[in-house]
Amino acid sequence: MSNRTKAKSAKRSMFKMIGGLLAVSLVFPVVGPIATTHAEKIVNYVPTGGADWNKLRDIPITDYGWGDKVAVADKTYQGKKGKRIEASGSWMAHYTTNSWQTFDFSRYGANGTLEFDAVGAKGGESFRIGFRDGVHERLQADGEFYTDGDDNPEETNIDVLSKDVNEYKPLTTQWQHYSIPLRDLFGSEPLFDPSQIQLLKMVGTSETPITLHIANIRVVSPDKEVSAAPIKVNQVGYPSGGEKYALVSGYYDELDAKVGTPFEVKRTSDGATVYKGALSLVRAYDPSSGEKVLKADFTPLREAGEYEIVVDGIAEPSAAFELGADVYKDLLTDVQRFFYYQRANDDLDEKHAGEFAREGLHEIDRNLPLQSDPSIKKDVSGGWWDAGDTGKYVTAAATAVSDLLWAYEAYPKAFPDAQLNISESGNGVSDLLDEIKVETDFFLKMQDPATGGFYAYVIREPEPNRFIMDGEGPESIIPTAQTANTVGALAHASLVFKSTESLEDYSNTLLQSAVKGWAYLEQHPEYIAQPDGPYNDDNDKNDRFYAAAALYRATGEAKYGDYVKAHYRDFEHVFDSTNFSHGINGMEMIGYYHYLSAPQADPQIREWFAAKYGVWRENVLDATLNRTVWGNSTQNAFYWGANSNVASVPVSLAIGSRILGTFDEDNIRAAASNLNYLLGINPLQLSYITGYGENRIRTTHHEIYMRDFMIEMPNGYMAGGPNNSKAKFPAKAYNGSTIDWETNEQALNYNSPLIYLTAMLKEAESSE
Repeated sequence: MSNRTKAKSAKRSMFKMIGGLLAVSLVFPVVGPIATTHAEKIVNYVPTGGADWNKLRDIPITDYGWGDKVAVADKTYQGKKGKRIEASGSWMAHYTTNSWQTFDFSRYGANGTLEFDAVGAKGGESFRIGFRDGVHERLQADGEFYTDGDDNPEETNIDVLSKDVNEYKPLTTQWQHYSIPLRDLFGSEPLFDPSQIQLLKMVGTSETPITLHIANIRVVSPDKEVSAAPIKVNQVGYPSGGEKYALVSGYYDELDAKVGTPFEVKRTSDGATVYKGALSLVRAYDPSSGEKVLKADFTPLREAGEYEIVVDGIAEPSAAFELGADVYKDLLTDVQRFFYYQRANDDLDEKHAGEFAREGLHEIDRNLPLQSDPSIKKDVSGGWWDAGDTGKYVTAAATAVSDLLWAYEAYPKAFPDAQLNISESGNGVSDLLDEIKVETDFFLKMQDPATGGFYAYVIREPEPNRFIMDGEGPESIIPTAQTANTVGALAHASLVFKSTESLEDYSNTLLQSAVKGWAYLEQHPEYIAQPDGPYNDDNDKNDRFYAAAALYRATGEAKYGDYVKAHYRDFEHVFDSTNFSHGINGMEMIGYYHYLSAPQADPQIREWFAAKYGVWRENVLDATLNRTVWGNSTQNAFYWGANSNVASVPVSLAIGSRILGTFDEDNIRAAASNLNYLLGINPLQLSYITGYGENRIRTTHHEIYMRDFMIEMPNGYMAGGPNNSKAKFPAKAYNGSTIDWETNEQALNYNSPLIYLTAMLKEAESSE
């Protein structure tokens, strides 16, 4: 599946860019029963919002970043709010376009303009204005990487600047409006990348000191927001026996397809038509994409093979996809190997990492100082890098460990030894358990031996600014929420590891650590916040509940069960949301699952939970299968890391349904619907998982893989996905830049539920 090569020999090709209420499809199969179709009822596809409903939004640029030989301040001048710029010499000033991340202005280039108002204190003040991009591993036309001579040669910036503004219009002592065509800027440097613009830049053109004011900076264009190729498919494929569909979408005034439009499924090997059907309506207008959405259902087709879909009136076929009995085998392997590639500090050798072999980073972690007292040092090596940076956080990792343990409990046969080609393969233990142990070993090192509590995190910075973060005061801060989350994961791990004979002693060690951590929580009933940093929390009540429930399941001791009994009604709000289940600092639903999995769970609590959960389950299934356009259980919520919950909601549905004995075909349909979304049935027809799909993400924000001079990164990494602050249409708000951590970064807790989700569907296809 890997297509990566060194840039010198890389051949770049253009990739075709080609959601999901489960509407009834009217089909004409080539083999099997023949269905009937009816003429389209009158459907109003016209969106609200007037003629400019899909026009590119105006992008205001207001946030000053940094400069040289310049003073910039907010100032109202001649009745207009803007920035006062006082400069001398060879000055420069920079505004951010996307909070220090890059912004994709490529669609603005053809007909867009840079607009601003400016006024001089004396008149005639001169400056140039334009943009600076930010690109990792920039490719030249000859296939070689473009580098610079600094300490980070893989990270380069290219500026494009206008002429002196006075050549467009003389700067006077009264406000003047300027409009500079973007094509003049973007076309001035061949290697400039308008899809990755980080800064708006102003530079002086003389040594004369000047004062000027600038206001209302924005980028505008009359052109339309992006619309991907119309036919959206799961680009990996579909199990033979499950539901199979594509979504067909586009702007109403560009896409001719409508209800009843014929489609065909064709075999790619010989072009033979193997199935015929007609499109049905999903949504006449979908606000999340700006498009009308139709459905091509080909569920009756079961013959294994590689196929594509063609639709009358649409020139290009869909991306190719597989249909068969084991389409997710490689995917399940690679989404697990993600954790191997995230291993911290350790060398990854060529035997196991292939072209991604590397030396371990931050060896100082083997003797790392406390932030509060650098004379005290601990070995906190090992574990996993959290995301795209090289920090290590117990809370995020504990959430991921929990997901992995539930996956193993549900489908142990899906996770054998020697599955992943990791250094522990062949030791008689499931490779997944071996990988989990890498992180639980790290948890043990993060426990303070004196108190039993757990340090929150190792900061991402290199030495000399790398520490175990426990605060800058005279006493070490051991946070309670982070301790509770780690206790819950360790208690769960002790229970699962106990079933493997060679890990029994280690299981006892984990349980002892969890019990000691709970003792710390008992000694500190007050909330103790972690030192400022990622994954902070504002209370620990739900975290303590989760820890107690996991410990009760692992030990059966009454004090943990009593804690659950005293607090289980405190968290019934989790049943109010139909697009979230669990995650970092939100593990109370998992707490319920642990308690109800214990042999001695209180029947009254079980009855209470079953009633609440039953309603929640039906609401989530209804939303996913009947009301959501694109089949994602997050529905119309697109936010930082939303893809994690696309995977985790159906996983939670499966865990709870199994505990209550209600697991059924709807669980499988919901799981498949969400994986379909992640693998291409979305408005961008984009697979959010590296290595999978013709039109897929290829690089992410990752401190290792955006700097290794490789065209792509390891298979199996899932990005966080669309974030509604990034575009007019939230479901399209994804930016594939290496300098966009809000949409294009991976994380431990993104991949962890994806493993359960993939294993569930693989198991379903093998049991048919």
